[in-house]
Amino acid sequence: MKILFLSAPYRTDYMRNARCDFVSLSGTQWFPLLLGYAAAFIEHQGYNVKFIDAPAYHLTFQDVDNICAVYRPDFLVMYPGDKSRDSDIEYADRLIERLGIPAVFVGPYFAIEPRYFMEKSARVQYGILGEFEHPLLELIRGDKPETIKNLVRKGPSGVAENPARPYLTGQELDRFPFVSDFFSRHLDFKRYRTPSEPHPFMDILTGRGCIWGICGFCLWVHTYVKGRVYNARSIGNVIQEIEFIEKQLPSVRSVMIQDDTFPRDRAAEFCEAKLSRGLKIAWSCYTRADLDLKTLKLMKKAGCLNLHVGFESANNEVLKRVCKGLTKECMTEFAYNAHRAGVRIHGDFLIGLPGETHQSINELIDWAYQIRPYTAQFQIFIPFKGTPLYKGQAVTPALTKNELEDLSRKAYRRFYLSWFYFVRILKNPYTLLFGKLPVIAKAFASMFWRKIDVR
Repeated sequence: MKILFLSAPYRTDYMRNARCDFVSLSGTQWFPLLLGYAAAFIEHQGYNVKFIDAPAYHLTFQDVDNICAVYRPDFLVMYPGDKSRDSDIEYADRLIERLGIPAVFVGPYFAIEPRYFMEKSARVQYGILGEFEHPLLELIRGDKPETIKNLVRKGPSGVAENPARPYLTGQELDRFPFVSDFFSRHLDFKRYRTPSEPHPFMDILTGRGCIWGICGFCLWVHTYVKGRVYNARSIGNVIQEIEFIEKQLPSVRSVMIQDDTFPRDRAAEFCEAKLSRGLKIAWSCYTRADLDLKTLKLMKKAGCLNLHVGFESANNEVLKRVCKGLTKECMTEFAYNAHRAGVRIHGDFLIGLPGETHQSINELIDWAYQIRPYTAQFQIFIPFKGTPLYKGQAVTPALTKNELEDLSRKAYRRFYLSWFYFVRILKNPYTLLFGKLPVIAKAFASMFWRKIDVR
């Protein structure tokens, strides 16, 4: 049985593989992790799998049609986006009509509005909420749809949602095949890049869910593995995958751990195990801005290259409103400790959170300059349905979209056209300049005159 896993075509530089989907100014493409884990799991069960990540490969609808004409799949698994949802629904219907096969929508963007997808689509009969590996296997092998937990299905009386199933435990995740092995056989690593990571790199998950898990804006913690849940693979299993990547995938220069956050105790245990095994490959991770200096130094010793950190705002009232659980003072201390430890920071900042004003956003811009992460992203806040802050739009500041775009541009200019960043470029000319000229050209236009494309 042939199973097609599809992230469908949309627009140039569109990226739906992360916790938000957007048209990337930098050409960023993370690996399609959630879809990749499911495909690896289904392949491991003995099925013939075809994996298409159309945005990363710049494929058109006709390109995908041609691939399908040769492959002739028996079942379609589609990972839609939010920005692309109507296009995804329309294309899924066309594929199903042409190929005469069943199909299912999966992933967090589907989970935002499952009924919208199911009612809008004329031909897709199924969708899956939350973790989708086991429900997908049961659907493919022909189990009765009404018995499959997490399944959304069309029935005689309309759209029905089956009961939820327990989240996968760490022990169950240990039995999954390595996604890095699957990607090495199905994808071209050169298609995936981000300014903060060496190229090529590899994305993996060492656990699912978030140990904090209540930030009001985060998509995955409100649609995929919900709340304060963090089910983690054993460190031994993770180290086995790191060793596999280092020894079997020599072109990979670093590993990006895509867990929602890599907590302190787990980071320390991972570092000690990596050092003990003598593994040299660089790595990065997401983390909260509360790690202490001792842990940061240990991470640096174990080859940590970048910490991807959601600072979000410099206003303590705003941080409290979005349930960040951190203060500006705590995050400032963390940033200085990371500099002392020699670990780079990629800072994520949100422009226009509920309660923000011109003054507070300008304070954020000044603060980002003050703490000086290695790279920075100033993203206009657009809340997803399904997250608590979507209901809080009424308290979003009285700033127009154009004003938010102007403030985002100002933030990028203040940070990247600064004296300190010029000195940084002189010290790392290839990494920050010559190796990124196409990205810089697009980003420069967006900093001054090009419209910023948000959802």
